Order: sequence, then C-alpha cells, then structure tokens
Amino acid sequence: MALALALAACGGGGGSEVDETIPEPEVLSSKGGVLNVTLRQSPSSVVVAGHRFTSNVFNDSYIPPVLKLRRGDRMALTLQNRIGKADNQIDAPMETNLHYHGMSITPIAPGDDVFLHVGSGADYLYEWDVPANHPQGAHWYHPHAHGLVETQILSGMSGMLIVDGLLDHYPAFQQLRERHYLMKDIVLPGDDPGGAKTKTINGRLGGTIRLRPGEMQVWNLGNLGADAYFDLAIEGLQFWELNRDGNILPKPRRLDSVFLPPGSRSTVIVVAPAVIGLYPVRTRAVDTGPKGDPNDTLQLATLVVDGVPVDSAVLQARLGDSAVALDTATAAQIAALPITRQRTITFSETDDGNTFFIDGRTYDVSRDDVVVHLGEVEEWTLVNVSAERHVFHIHQMDFLVKSINNGDIDETGLRDVIDIPYAQNGVPGVVKIIVPFTDPLMVGRFVFHCHIVEHEDGGMMANVVVLPPGASAMPAARMRTMTASSSIDTIGASLRRWLADYGVVAANRPSMDLEVPVCTAAPQAQ
Repeated sequence: MALALALAACGGGGGSEVDETIPEPEVLSSKGGVLNVTLRQSPSSVVVAGHRFTSNVFNDSYIPPVLKLRRGDRMALTLQNRIGKADNQIDAPMETNLHYHGMSITPIAPGDDVFLHVGSGADYLYEWDVPANHPQGAHWYHPHAHGLVETQILSGMSGMLIVDGLLDHYPAFQQLRERHYLMKDIVLPGDDPGGAKTKTINGRLGGTIRLRPGEMQVWNLGNLGADAYFDLAIEGLQFWELNRDGNILPKPRRLDSVFLPPGSRSTVIVVAPAVIGLYPVRTRAVDTGPKGDPNDTLQLATLVVDGVPVDSAVLQARLGDSAVALDTATAAQIAALPITRQRTITFSETDDGNTFFIDGRTYDVSRDDVVVHLGEVEEWTLVNVSAERHVFHIHQMDFLVKSINNGDIDETGLRDVIDIPYAQNGVPGVVKIIVPFTDPLMVGRFVFHCHIVEHEDGGMMANVVVLPPGASAMPAARMRTMTASSSIDTIGASLRRWLADYGVVAANRPSMDLEVPVCTAAPQAQ
C-alpha cells in the first residue's frame, strides 16, 4: 500500500499516465519461413504522452508491430500508402517508401531500394530474404523518401525489426522475459517546432515499468525517432549489453547508461535492484553543440520494484561468460582486412542551420559520390566541422568504428550508426571507420547520410555505388514512383538483369516473374 501511494504521488513528467504500465508492442513472427505482413499508412487517432490527436502511423498505432524473422526467412511486406491530412506534421497525401535499417540485403527492388517511392493510394510488395549468415539482433523500419523522412518519422511511422537468434549465442539467458522499448521524439500539436521535442517510451511519458527485486530481463532498446538523442539511465539497475546495432558482442558489457543516437539500437540484460522501491527512468542530458537541438535531462518513466524477490545470483554470475558459436564477422576480423583506399568525408552546414552538406555538396540523386568495386575495404575519416553533432549511417552494411575524438561517449566496434562530435575550439569532430564492401548482396546503389533526419532531408546525404567485378559503371540512378495506376517497376527489373549480366545472382528476386505488376490499388487523387 505504501508503495502504491508513493507511486501515485511520484512526479515523472507524465501527468495522468504515471501509474500506468508502459504497453508492449504487438510482435509478428514468421511462420513456415515467411513473414507475410501488411503495413497501412494512414491518419489515425493516437494517444502520445497523454495527448490525443490524429497522426499518420502504421496500422493505426503509434507503436506498430515488431517484425520478427529468423535467418533464411522471407519477408513479404505490403506497404499501403493512404497517408493524408492529420493534426500532426502532414496536411495532404504524399509519397513514401520503406527502408529496413540495419538489414544487409539487396538495395535493388523489391528489396531495400530507397530510390523507389510508393505514390498516394498505391500498394507495393517488398520481398526479400534474410541471409543465412545475417547478424542477429534489433533493427528497424521507417520511410525513406528523401525530403519527407523527418515529417513521416515524426508522425510516428517507425517500428522495430528483429532478426531472432541472439540468445542462441547466450543460451544461459534464453528463458528470460524479453521486452521491446521503442524510444521516439515528436512535436505535439501546438508545440513550438523549434523547441525541445517530446520524448516517449512506447508512446508513453510518465508510465511505469515493473520488475521484481533481483529480476533479470532482456530489453530490446531502439531510438526509432527522427532527431533526438536518448541516454537511458536507471539508478540502481544494471545494464549488460549483448548487442549493438544488431551486432553481437563477444561478451556482455556493463553500462552505466545506454547512449542511443538517432537510429541506434541496443539489446541489454537488465538486473533489477534488490531493494523494493521507485526508481526514476531518465534520459540524461546530451550536449548536441551550440547549434544543436536541446536534449535536456528528462524523466521518462518510473521503475517500480516490488513483489517476491528473485534469486538470480547464479544467473548473474553467467554475465561474465563469452558468447558461443559466433558465426558473423568480428571487430578483430574487420580490423585485420587490408585497406584498399582511404577517404575523408566532411560534414558541414550553413550558418543558419537550414542547409546541410557532405563534402560541400547537397544531395543529388543523379550524382554518384562514392564508387567502389565489390571486395574493396576502405578507411573513412568522418570530419564534422559544424557546431552541432551529426550521426553517420550507411545502408546495407555495418562498419567498424576505430576511434572518436572530442571526448564523445558513443561506442566503438561494429555499428551502423555512429555519433560524430561537433567542432570544439577549432578542432573538428573526427571518427575513423573501416567500411568493408565485401558482401555480394550489397552490389548496387544506396546511400549514406546523417541520421538526424532533419539534416538528411536538408541535403546531408550521398550516393554510393558498389560495382560487381568487371563493371565500370552502373545504370544511372533514377527516382521513380509506383502509383495506383502504374503496374511495372521496369527500373528494378532492368537492374536485376544488369546484375545477372555480371554473374551476380539477385538473391532477393521476387517470387513472381520480373514483369508482373506490383501495384494494386485504385487511383486516388493527390
């Protein structure tokens, strides 16, 4: 009773939601080796941080389904674009698409092709296979139509994607309860767009998470928002990281807090405090630079520790064990690869902070900024000369972070996003990474960019082309839109034939014939 009264009186910044358990998202798992799923984007009534309004989301939910597959499974995902006027962000229909962040799959349609847009009223079937050797862990999905990315993610269109099997490598923990916590930022209707964004866990601000004393659980954490940073800390709770950005760590790593730049994920084992009580769940302040967005300390929720204690001493002792049967590339193996070329990539912006550059240029879909051949391994020096942080992300692959300067707290190792510190006292932020262009599935054209997606939409993105052996060029980049009345993605079909000409098998070739229609909706005016 005393704990309940204390909880009712606890602040936490969430008002009436403080005594409500944070809800779990639905989990959709593959069956018979296939995950058939439909994601419908449309205006829906949602409640976020205690406020009800309409926003464009997936399947009528601000926290859409977690999509769970295993190695060798096929994804068959139908995206239905019914985006329309809502209270939040969007006031008319618009194009969209879907990016599978962290997935090492083909960048050619019907795979992870961000150059293909889905028009208003149209349906598009994405089909791709999870490679048999794919890293196991937490990834995510979100729209990636350039110029519209921030608007659509801030609306709530982002969700978690899991390649299951992480705990096969940590079998001692396979019986622990698994939870999924999606951290997002949003500009609530009526809020100042230039102010601090509202941050939530699974759409709640001020909710509760319950654990028994000494209880251990597996938490899949993801910053699936547009622009904000999270640095999750819970006093008295132990975080043991097993996986970062979908990459298994060789052994659990103890963390004081979980630092998540936009787009980053972490799978952790948590150990509850032994003492019954209320523990604030906070995101710590992150200094994003003189020109960066505010990211102040905020209490997101309250951890309630009560009930019958759990004797987890024996299991806690296993947190020192190494992962078993690792079968994906390790940081040491990537570090040992011979470097074929070195590049410097510079991130900058205008004084007013409205236009963003990579190597002094804004994004141009028709320009190939980096061209490599399959098998090459490059060392990139990422240089940030601006007065705010940027977050590097490259599609279709992971990279090895060797070093970060200016006292940045982000993690080295295998990543698919990495924070780039801002320039301080005339010293630019510098991150050194190794980029292995070694997976045949990545042959094609894709992008790298800042994952503060306001910056991406503002121009901070570039194209990279991975050529098969013997090729000197790839067919020109071309944005195209599947409309409700169009029927054939001829560009995707021609790119798959181009791959075949060089002996590269399109492993994610659609189950249908190449020229069969993929759009199946009645026309709708835009």
